[in-house]
Amino acid sequence: MLRKLALICIFSILAVPAFATEADFEKKMARGVAALSAGDSTRALEEFRAAVNERPNNAEAALYLGIALNRANDPAAESALKAALRLDPGNARTNLELGTCFYNRKQYDESGDYFENLLTLKPDPETKAAAEAYLVNIRSQRGGKRWGVTAMGGMQYDTNVPLSADGAQLPVGTERKSDWRGVLSLGLTGSALRDSSQELTGSYSLYQTLHLHLTEFDMTQNVIDVTYKRKLTPLLSAKISGGFESILLGGKQFVNDFSITPGLLATFREGMVTGLEYRFRDSFFANSDLFPTNRDRDGVTHSIILSHRQVLSEKLTIRAGYTFDHDSSKVSVWSANSHLVTAGLAVSLPYLLLLDVSVDASTKKYDAILAGETAVRTDNTIIGAASLVWQATEHLGAALGYHYTNNNSNVAAYEYNRGITSIMFQGRY
Repeated sequence: MLRKLALICIFSILAVPAFATEADFEKKMARGVAALSAGDSTRALEEFRAAVNERPNNAEAALYLGIALNRANDPAAESALKAALRLDPGNARTNLELGTCFYNRKQYDESGDYFENLLTLKPDPETKAAAEAYLVNIRSQRGGKRWGVTAMGGMQYDTNVPLSADGAQLPVGTERKSDWRGVLSLGLTGSALRDSSQELTGSYSLYQTLHLHLTEFDMTQNVIDVTYKRKLTPLLSAKISGGFESILLGGKQFVNDFSITPGLLATFREGMVTGLEYRFRDSFFANSDLFPTNRDRDGVTHSIILSHRQVLSEKLTIRAGYTFDHDSSKVSVWSANSHLVTAGLAVSLPYLLLLDVSVDASTKKYDAILAGETAVRTDNTIIGAASLVWQATEHLGAALGYHYTNNNSNVAAYEYNRGITSIMFQGRY
């Protein structure tokens, strides 16, 4: 009997701290809820922070901390609510709060995603009605600003100017020359249709280089693009784009091409997007003094593009991709198959700085042997790029960048290295 009494006493002594801790946690939560209801956000934040510190894996405590931060318009609300969502992905209230958080920032695309996800969770009638009302407002808000303008200008130093045209092959016998150039760019974007399930957008961009000495390589590029995107499910979207591109070198036509690109985008979870696209491009080259047989390269390109982008934290985003191209040209020496692998990361730094680093590796094998050569041309290319962007204000920014290319080819005329150093200034509205 005495032994049983002793065991009961020991159990009671050990259990008291646990019951006390449970009671303390519940009291903190109750005081926080009461303060939140009374509009005392300072007291509510104190209580909920204490509750989260005591139980960091408690979804309810994390949610109420996010709600209190959201009510106080604190930027930390987003990370707190996302932490709560990770602990309980099926919580309709958490999706509602995240939706309102982004809605208040006028980030309507992100806001709509959370409200639409909420509706798939079979919420209570009150929560459902709130989400539906926000979605109606988002559709009307999206009808507000339907266009944007971006202007950019700066200087570049290019160690291998004859490669300045995108897609231009280094002409045999052309001496590699370096030069300074000015760069001007203008971009226009507009939306003809946009709501919670679909959008139709268009864009136009002008890119102009002006060389100090090698003016025959001044490039003018015009690009027009129209894209329609539709959400099929909360996780899956479909898109199709049509585009036209024109490039002039030294004021003379170099190439025109037309493209169409259907694709699918899958959003597996917050900040994790994977895309699969097919692109068909039809290119029409023009002969010139620099490229007298340029029309030999007329033809079509079929591409399969796989891309992935993932937000790892508020400060770090990574991306990766793979592209397969099949070029079918009028003259077979320009027909080729290529494989491209890309990887990159973007890091947010103090003082409104953004560091972006990328590496591309590709291999391209042509279908036929060039005149005067003994083997089919094969190129292996490594490209590294880094830029440091300072976003001084919402509308103004500046960037320093460096872009390096190393091309190894079994045809000596196409072996080259190239480095481009840039300083650019940007304005957007």
